[in-house]
Amino acid sequence: MTTPFKPGSKALIIINPVAGTSEAKHLKRLCAEQFRAAGWVTTFYMTKKNDDLCAVIKKELTAGVDLVVAVGGDGTVAAVAAGLLHSHVPLGIIPTGTWNAIARHLVLPASPHNAIALMTGKHSVRRLDMMAVGNTVHAMNLGVGFSAKMINGADREHKRTFGNLAYFQNIFKQLFGLQMHKYKIEADGKVYKVRATEIFVANYGLVGLHFIEDRLQIHPDDGIVEILLLQARTVFDLPDLIWQVFIQREKRTPKYRKISASKKILITTKPTALVQADGEALGETPVQITVLPKTIKVIAP
Repeated sequence: MTTPFKPGSKALIIINPVAGTSEAKHLKRLCAEQFRAAGWVTTFYMTKKNDDLCAVIKKELTAGVDLVVAVGGDGTVAAVAAGLLHSHVPLGIIPTGTWNAIARHLVLPASPHNAIALMTGKHSVRRLDMMAVGNTVHAMNLGVGFSAKMINGADREHKRTFGNLAYFQNIFKQLFGLQMHKYKIEADGKVYKVRATEIFVANYGLVGLHFIEDRLQIHPDDGIVEILLLQARTVFDLPDLIWQVFIQREKRTPKYRKISASKKILITTKPTALVQADGEALGETPVQITVLPKTIKVIAP
């Protein structure tokens, strides 16, 4: 348990105004009032499309700040975390996105009021791993194949209007159009050539549900990422895959394989395939990933 921050501490609060269905003005007012009541000084920044959040955060860190708070979904949290790479300043999270898998995995409070109370009161500080993907840094996971198509098919306005339904509608659409593709994976110097529906690189986890992540031995602070090769040919293969992975806990089956990596990963495909990271579209393959162990401090229960 960490001692609470001293009165007069400074917080930079970064709000994604289009995350989830909450009103940005209401969130800003709530944050201002609750942090002020705890004796904090706050500065706010509203994100915009194509923002350079790393530059914004670096400027505030230079000026002097004790905490940086991300108010938004997984993409916002990951982008803010990237700006705090190797910093002594911790990240606080107020989850207001569509799914909030990172917050779920860390068992953070769902309500903004309780999330702020955690930051300004007693809490733990965890040192978590990150992933460098090309010239960007990401927190939770990266997917090539099924998940990227699902993410690309759920645009921002649909996510804001329909919330989780925006994803679920697209999941069903993609499930009945599963396709196998050829992948070449280079992980810590070893080469794997496979046919799969999805290549999923998990750092924090899959969907923020502990019973799934524990069974797959996915941990956010072990310096290792798990590469999951899902080889379901059709939607009717999924029950077998789920049974083999989550009930029998198999590491390799005809429909599934897991590879661990602690340094570098390169994924290539022919033809190119869509890529997503932390729930945001990231372009196409090839994609290179570098594991960054324990490079971010995050406030947690």
